[in-house]
Amino acid sequence: MLAACGGGDASPPPTPTPPADTTPPTVAITDNVSDATATGNVTFTFTFSESVGTTFTADDVVVTGGAKGAFNMASTTQATLVVTPNTNTTGTIDVSVAAGKFADAANNANTAAASASQAYNTVPVVVSTTLVSFDEATAPTLAGFGGAEDSTVVADPTNAANKVAKVLKAAGAELWAGTTVSICPSNALVTLPFSADNKTMSLRVWSPDANTVVRLKVENAADGTKSVETDATTTTAATWETLTFNFANQATGTAALDLSNTYNKASVFFAFGKTGAENGGDKTYYMDDLKFVGSSFQVACPTPPASVFPVSFDNTSVTYTLTGFGGAEDSAVVVDPTNAANKVGRATKSATAELWAGTTISTGANFTLEAIPFSATKTSMTLRVWSPTAGIPVRLKVEDAADPTHSVETEALTTVANGWQTMTFNFANQATGTAALNLGYTYNKASVFFNFGTTGANGGGGTFYFDDLNFVN
Repeated sequence: MLAACGGGDASPPPTPTPPADTTPPTVAITDNVSDATATGNVTFTFTFSESVGTTFTADDVVVTGGAKGAFNMASTTQATLVVTPNTNTTGTIDVSVAAGKFADAANNANTAAASASQAYNTVPVVVSTTLVSFDEATAPTLAGFGGAEDSTVVADPTNAANKVAKVLKAAGAELWAGTTVSICPSNALVTLPFSADNKTMSLRVWSPDANTVVRLKVENAADGTKSVETDATTTTAATWETLTFNFANQATGTAALDLSNTYNKASVFFAFGKTGAENGGDKTYYMDDLKFVGSSFQVACPTPPASVFPVSFDNTSVTYTLTGFGGAEDSAVVVDPTNAANKVGRATKSATAELWAGTTISTGANFTLEAIPFSATKTSMTLRVWSPTAGIPVRLKVEDAADPTHSVETEALTTVANGWQTMTFNFANQATGTAALNLGYTYNKASVFFNFGTTGANGGGGTFYFDDLNFVN
């Protein structure tokens, strides 16, 4: 009876069959660029919601805006693809995976597409150095010539917060009228680091006319025979544009770039090759942001050598040369007749001397002194003088040792007889009949003329002493 009720050999219930896997896998696409814009290759990562085995390949990815590179299936749940963006342009890389491109172990294909985008900019960064911005605390010096003398630093006519150079090419201007732009003494810029790979400069210009030829000339500030010139042409009228000047392509008839030369002076010529009349009369041009392209460096004027001023005749490291002429050939460095511890210059104007007899004072080769740093507010020099007579004119002349047509002369009268006095010579007040001071010139030679205008035969002779020629800062 128990056996009939218990049934000891009954079988256990069957194990339930798990439900079939019908969930399709998905993929998320990310990239390795942390910035908003990529500048080089982009690595995209594909992360799957479950194992997709080997069903996913690079062929399953559509790329626009770039080229597929290395593909790697890092695991059954992750893959990477490197994409190289299009060169020398800006744009967006678009990466997408369509539905049905990969499957899981249950052969469920993805039903959802996925995509990602990444902006890029592969335009090469052009390294440049601004040589002159015209916004410097100390304004650059503009020296116009040939009919472009009206060259000044002014507010940008299109942006009052910006400063630029304004150049008026006058109706009577020469075809070569131009403007030298400088930030260092002697009308110089910093030395331009031209090389085999870097031969270009740029300049923002505003011209009233399109198709205006603009010439840029660079040269050695101490030797104008070492120069190179090239042209660029405006393409717009009455608006700003940036012109590029490639000195590998020198202007016809001018010297080629010589990498062994030092170039540290720049001049700009608007409407080069046309006189003011041919150019349509007075015309105003603007320029800004003179740059050297291809190199980054500090813009700083070289440290000047120790000044020879004042010319005291006592510095043992300086060679003083006195060169007399016109009847003042007896000029020499001697002991001060009133102080044996001091040395001075002596000039003896003979009884047969010309009215223009004088003495050149030099400390360098070719009768030179260091360049005298005249400016709009600094135009004077001083000289201690001993004269046997009061009331005689002493003339001081300074000039360019390489170009005697660039000179300026001024005079002062002695007020002391047989004694020392300090005389001031203001070159803003040039002597009658002589050229005015031109701040665009280099003045590096000085000559003194005692009792100027009177010959030795007419009583203009005598022995004079001088000392401490100095520039007044």
